[in-house]
Amino acid sequence: MKAQIRRSLLLLALALPAFGASAQSLLPQQRPLGPAPSIAVPAEDFLFQNFPLSAQDQAFLSFRRARQSNTGTAESQQALFAQLAGYPLVDYAVSWNLYDAIKSDPSDPILQAQVLDFLKSHQGEYIAERLGTDVARIAAPKGDSAFFEALYAPLQWNKTEPDLAAWHESFQLLAGKGNTEYGVSLLREARNPHAPAFMSLAESILGRDPGKIWEISSYLIEHRFNSDAQRLLQAYMPNAPLSLPEVFSSPEKWVTTPDAQANPRLITAACLAVGYSRPEDAAAMIASLGSQIPKEDRNLLWNFLGYRSAIINTISDSSQYFTNAGEGLMDSRVSQPDEVAGWRVKAALAAGNWKEVERAIGSMTPEKLGADESAYWLGRAKIAQGDRSEGEKVLSSITGHHTFYGKLACDALNVPYPGDGARPSVAESDVRQWMQNPSIIRAVLLRRLGLYSMASREWNWALRDAKKPQLIAAAEYARRIGLADRMISTAGKLPDSLFQSDLSFPIPSQKSVAAIAQETNVPEAWIYGITRQESRFMVTVSSGAGARGLMQLLPATARWTAKRYGVGDGNPDLSDPLTNMKLGAYYLKYLNDRFDGQKTLATAGYNAGPGRSITWRRNLSASQDGAIFAELIPFSETRTYVKNVLNNTAEYARILGKPVRLTELLGTITPPSPDN
Repeated sequence: MKAQIRRSLLLLALALPAFGASAQSLLPQQRPLGPAPSIAVPAEDFLFQNFPLSAQDQAFLSFRRARQSNTGTAESQQALFAQLAGYPLVDYAVSWNLYDAIKSDPSDPILQAQVLDFLKSHQGEYIAERLGTDVARIAAPKGDSAFFEALYAPLQWNKTEPDLAAWHESFQLLAGKGNTEYGVSLLREARNPHAPAFMSLAESILGRDPGKIWEISSYLIEHRFNSDAQRLLQAYMPNAPLSLPEVFSSPEKWVTTPDAQANPRLITAACLAVGYSRPEDAAAMIASLGSQIPKEDRNLLWNFLGYRSAIINTISDSSQYFTNAGEGLMDSRVSQPDEVAGWRVKAALAAGNWKEVERAIGSMTPEKLGADESAYWLGRAKIAQGDRSEGEKVLSSITGHHTFYGKLACDALNVPYPGDGARPSVAESDVRQWMQNPSIIRAVLLRRLGLYSMASREWNWALRDAKKPQLIAAAEYARRIGLADRMISTAGKLPDSLFQSDLSFPIPSQKSVAAIAQETNVPEAWIYGITRQESRFMVTVSSGAGARGLMQLLPATARWTAKRYGVGDGNPDLSDPLTNMKLGAYYLKYLNDRFDGQKTLATAGYNAGPGRSITWRRNLSASQDGAIFAELIPFSETRTYVKNVLNNTAEYARILGKPVRLTELLGTITPPSPDN
C-alpha cells in the first residue's frame, strides 16, 4: 500500500510546476531601508515577525507530518500535495517523494533516471544537494558505483562528508584509480571506522596494498572493533598464526605464548585491545614485555593509553602515559590524532607540566596547530618556562580575534579587547539581490513555518560563494527582517577587521532585559550571553530534549524556578520572550548562588545540570585556574558551551559599557566548602 502511495505521489509531483517570482509576495515585508539602528533588532521585537500561515503553508506542514509519521491514505496525501502547485517549497515535497520511492526500490532504472533529472533541473540549488546526498547514501551500500558517482560528482557542500568521501575513494580504488594513502587518512580520522563506508574502503585499500594492514587494524582496535580487525588480519596478514583469535579473546595470556614472540606486531595489537577499557593493565603489560614490543610501536601505545585513561579514568592518571610517548608527531597509526593531542594538552595542564603542554601541542597536525586554542596554550607554556619574549609573540598573534582564546591572550598581555572594525558600506543593490535569491526566499518561508534547521541550511547555501560585500549585505538584510540568528551567523563569516557588534552581538529589548537583570541581580551581559548561545534569539525554537524558547528552559525547570522565586502562576508560557528570559535569569541566579558566584561552574550547570558541576568541583583537590578548569570539563558539548557563553558575556559587557575581563569571569575554581 505504501509503495502505491509513493508511486501515485511521485507521478503527481513530477506534474506540478515549480514556483515563480510571485513567491516574493509571501515574504514578510522588509522594514524601511535607511541607516541601521543602534541595535540589530528593534527594541520591540525579539525576532522575525511571523505572519499567519497560508492554506499552502498548512498543506505543506500537514504533508510533511504525514510523511514523517508514515500515516494517511493515498487519497489524503494526494489531496495535500495537489494544493502545493506553485508553492515556493513544492520542490521539497517532490524530492521527498523521489527519495521515498527510490529507497523502496533503489535499483529501478526509471527511478534513478528521475532522480538524476531532478538533480539536473535543480542544479545549484540546496534541494539538489540534499537529495543527491541522501540518495548517494542509499546507492553506495548497494554497490551501485555508477549511480553513486553520478550523484556524488555534482555535490558541492557534501563531497567531504566522511562517509561519502570514503565510499567515493573505495569505488575509485576498485576501479584501479584512487590513492591508498588518502584512503588510509580517511580511515584514520573516522569516528566510526566500523561503519560500512569505512569497512568497504579498508577492503579496497588492502586489495591494492596489503601492507596497510597494520595501520588499518590498529584504527579498528583503538575503537574496539576487534572482530573486524581480526577478520582483516586473518585475510591480509602474512602467515597469520592459528592463535590469532586469542590476541583479542585472551590478550594477556596470549602475549606469553611462543606465537607472540614470533609476531611482535600482534603483541602491540593485544596491548591496544586491553588498553581500550583497562589502560592501567595495558601499561603493566608494556612494562613486563619490555623489548618484545617493537620500539616503533611505543609512541602509538602510550598515546593511546593516555587518551583512554583521560576518557574513562581521570585526566590526572593519563599524564605519565602521554609523557612516555615522547616528542614529535604522533605515530601514523594513532586514530584521530588531533583528538588525542587535545587530550594530551589537557592532561599536561591538569598536571601543571608546561613543558609537556608545549610538547603535546607540537604533536598536533598543522591545521590544529594554527588554531587560537593552540596558540594561547603554547604562549602560556613558553612564558611559564621562562621564555616570555617568545610567549608574548605567540599570544600577540591572536589578540585581534573576538574569540575565547583571543580574549584570554589579551588578558595575559594586559591589552584591551578588540572593538568594532571599520563600518562597511552596504550596497542596496546587493541587499535587493538577496531579497530575490530563491534560497533566501525559501529560508525565510521555512523559518516562518518553524523549520529552523531547513531554513538555516537554505540560507547558508545561498552564502556559500559570497564575498565580503555580499556577506555584509546578507547580514544587513537579515537585520532588517529581524532574523537575528541568520544575521549573527552571516556576520560571523566576516574577518575580524570588519567585526560589527550590532550584527554579531545584538541586544534586543535592552530596556526589558536590563529590568530583569536588576530584579534578579544577574548581570545583563550574562543573560544575553546565555541567550545568544542557547537560541540565537529565536523565540519559538525547541530542542530535541524539550527545552523551549530564548533561554531554552525545560518546562519542569521553568516550573521549579517559578515556584522557588514566586514568578507568575506556576504554569509559565515559555513562548513569551520576557517570561522565558525572566525565568532563565532567575535560574542563573540560583546556579550563581549555589556555586558561590563562580560563573564557570554556574554556566556549566546551566548546560549539563548542576549535579555535574557539583561532581566536577568535588574532584578538585586544590583551587584551579578557571581557564584550565574549563579546558578540563569532561563533556565536549559543555566544555564548548562554557567557553562560548563566557566569551559572549565578556563581549556583551564591553558593548553595554560595563566591561569585565574574561579571566575575571572564569575566576579561580575552588573546592567545595565542607557544608557544600
